[in-house]
Amino acid sequence: MEYRTTMTGSWFRPKEILGLLAQSPTGELSEEHAAKYLAAERETIREQLHPLGNPRGLYEVSNGQSRVAGYTNYLPNRFHGFSSTEKVSMTMTPELVQEMIESNPAMAAMMGNIQSTFALPKVVAPLEYRGAASAAREAKDGVRLAKEEGAPSIFFPSPSPGVITIFYPNNPSVYPTHLDYLRGLTRELAKEYRAILDVPGTVLQIDAPDLAMGRQTAGDWGKEFYELLPRHVDAINEAIRGLPRERIRVHYCYGNYAASHESDADFARVIPELARLKVRALVGELANPHHEGDLLLLRRFAKEHGWPSDLGFVGGVIDVKTPIVESPETIRFRLDTLAEIVGESNAWGGTDCGFETFAGMNGVTHPVALRKLRALAEGASRAA
Repeated sequence: MEYRTTMTGSWFRPKEILGLLAQSPTGELSEEHAAKYLAAERETIREQLHPLGNPRGLYEVSNGQSRVAGYTNYLPNRFHGFSSTEKVSMTMTPELVQEMIESNPAMAAMMGNIQSTFALPKVVAPLEYRGAASAAREAKDGVRLAKEEGAPSIFFPSPSPGVITIFYPNNPSVYPTHLDYLRGLTRELAKEYRAILDVPGTVLQIDAPDLAMGRQTAGDWGKEFYELLPRHVDAINEAIRGLPRERIRVHYCYGNYAASHESDADFARVIPELARLKVRALVGELANPHHEGDLLLLRRFAKEHGWPSDLGFVGGVIDVKTPIVESPETIRFRLDTLAEIVGESNAWGGTDCGFETFAGMNGVTHPVALRKLRALAEGASRAA
């Protein structure tokens, strides 16, 4: 059996692109730089299809998000309602901060004051989406490049309503409660999802770290994480109502940072909610050492409740936070274990998260990432 493979969005941006993004006031490159970011996207697709010249590569590719500075940074360019001068920062639990200090002091020192590291424009008015043309243009560009390079399928990431509440904390003078904010975002983000899916040949990936990482970063939600988790799942289901389920996948993760992850959400309490998502597939972490055991919790859930026959699972069998390159045998073992739980047709191989979630910030080097993708492709095709 050969498993289909994919990744989780972001890829390494060339130095020239990094320089342009650093100068961009919007977090998104304008059309005047189209030649440069299209060249970067084409090379990204090629590297996924043929990592290190390997004849076999990924089945469903990404454009690498080269034209944006991060999977949430570009949002003020596509919405009315953000301040052009004031900024606020996401929150972190004391447990997460302590984890970083103890297990990754270099990163903690680099980040310094969290207020300056993740400071993003403040919400000052009800958010109104205005980015449909940009989303559609990116999707059309990606579909064309994928076709020209021979990629069977291509997906396009877009943030979940809930993850925006993490990176852009609520302003109570605009939205009285967290749920008011979530409802407003759900209504507006549905426009971006539709703009992407209205382009033939696209697959939409909803990036929803809030469904797990929210445990460590949702300090201003006003209620406990597990209490609000169902509402965040409902928000995604509402936002995609009427859209083609078979072309939508949802990525959850515990945060793309190198630390102990001991304060992460309990997957046993998360998976019942994830299974309610009305999408083609879940894309989640299964490779990093703290969460490889989530497979046992997934098996327990499937035995007790059954696994939805129409719900795929893209298992993260590559850890993007360590330079250790997984062997093809490790890949195959993880995928065969996943297939035993969700069914062979539902099991895909993927990565725990993106390789460069924010421009210039990555957990492994470009050469190591290529070796990891090569191992993923070889392991997914190797007989047990």
